[in-house]
Amino acid sequence: MDARINLDLNDVALFVRVVQARSFSAVARERGVPGSTVSRRIARLESVLGIRLLERTTRRLRLTDAGQAYFAHAERAVDDVWQGTDRVRELRKEPRGRVRVLAPIVLGASVANVIYTYLAKHPGVSIDLELDERRMDLLAEGFDIAILKGKADSGDFVARALWRSTRKLLYASPRYLEARGAPRRVEDLARHDCIATRATEGFATWTLYQGRSKRRVTVAPRFYVNEFSAAHGAALAGVGIAMLPEVRCLEDVAEERLVRVLDGVEGESGGVYLLYRAHGSLTAAVRTCIDHFLAELPSTDPSRVAHQRRA
Repeated sequence: MDARINLDLNDVALFVRVVQARSFSAVARERGVPGSTVSRRIARLESVLGIRLLERTTRRLRLTDAGQAYFAHAERAVDDVWQGTDRVRELRKEPRGRVRVLAPIVLGASVANVIYTYLAKHPGVSIDLELDERRMDLLAEGFDIAILKGKADSGDFVARALWRSTRKLLYASPRYLEARGAPRRVEDLARHDCIATRATEGFATWTLYQGRSKRRVTVAPRFYVNEFSAAHGAALAGVGIAMLPEVRCLEDVAEERLVRVLDGVEGESGGVYLLYRAHGSLTAAVRTCIDHFLAELPSTDPSRVAHQRRA
């Protein structure tokens, strides 16, 4: 049987301390245990290794040749463990190290601006910000914090709401509607040029609500882009009909640059959430970064900004 399977690292650390102190009884007093316990655990280590490490007499301890070779490695290993322990404790107290953050492309500017102020406060921390619209396996990819549109259904993460839910509505430019006419029913969308922010194999599916009824409509988008600001720009340019957050289009509707299509029909709404790992302790860097995001990101809510502008 492989000795590593039964090796107790506590026995290894005890062996190292006995050699350093040159006394079973001194180590027993340090640990507050009987001398027989220390002796028994060293004997257990020797049994697992299958070789004697110490020669004991009434007056002194002497390392065997095997014991000297083993002690040289064990002492370094125990010292590395203690250094690692001190390092982790330091990370728990003072924000240091690297934090990996995932955010959607459309929120990149808002998240980056908040990160700048965090980095100014914590010079010992570095942040890797990855912008991507895909849903990733956050644990497998090694992210410490994720900012997502919509809550992730996972017991591995704590989800904290950052921004309130916002409606998504259908919009087109007056120029497009003059040229193609306005759709009167949901079914008419299939005959129009549409702008989609999500598509699979050339098709996009929109989930639409009209009162209490829920409909799904599949369209072949004339223009597909995985980012709302580009879709918004395409709608303004007259490319087609787009489903966009209402708050993004308030000023455009007021200035008659965009027109709402199919009154009474709405797309799915969803808030923005901050996620972090639910299990295991957080380093000071991750913990303070979370606190900073929760304090600062809600003020960048586009719905709040838009309503303030209108006021």
